[in-house]
Amino acid sequence: MRRPLPLLLLVSLAACGTTQANMPYAPTVAVQAVAAGRPVVAVSDRVVNQRQAGREDPTWIGTIRGGYGNPVKRLNSDAPVDRVVARAFADGLAARGLQAPGGASPYLLAVTIHQFDANQYVRREATADFSAVLTERATGREVWRDRHRAYNVDGSILSLSTGVLASTEDLRRVALRTMSESVDALLDKPGFRAALRRG
Repeated sequence: MRRPLPLLLLVSLAACGTTQANMPYAPTVAVQAVAAGRPVVAVSDRVVNQRQAGREDPTWIGTIRGGYGNPVKRLNSDAPVDRVVARAFADGLAARGLQAPGGASPYLLAVTIHQFDANQYVRREATADFSAVLTERATGREVWRDRHRAYNVDGSILSLSTGVLASTEDLRRVALRTMSESVDALLDKPGFRAALRRG
């Protein structure tokens, strides 16, 4: 009767691991180029990363945990999270016809990451809490500031795809949707568009 225990230990050890994944921006809304829009905004290279969860690993996105809260699988991005988020904002601006080359832009968008993570015990959960500040490059004057927190829960509470059976690809999908949702919400804020029209 003792044979199943070593076998169970081997299976659980084989299931532990880290998956490194690409995290590209994917619009969560129908994006249209801004009417009379011109490429006027660049994303600052320096993204402020204030994450508490994941601060010790710059590429950590989330963890799938077992029944006792033990980490079973990790999801990491293919680049540091601050670069992933900066790239998402740049791609979001490009989709709207607003992204300008760095030095040629009259406006600079500075981004702060307050939280960005995805975890699974039973259901998959992801949070993306970002703030953005738009400044005039010539004067340094702040013309707009806002913050948005997106939170998504995915999967059934009765799911059997948990722990070692859970998919890091499913967790990545929820994290990606949540990040893109927060980016879309900020770039589509009426105040952001109004600040650009005034300029």
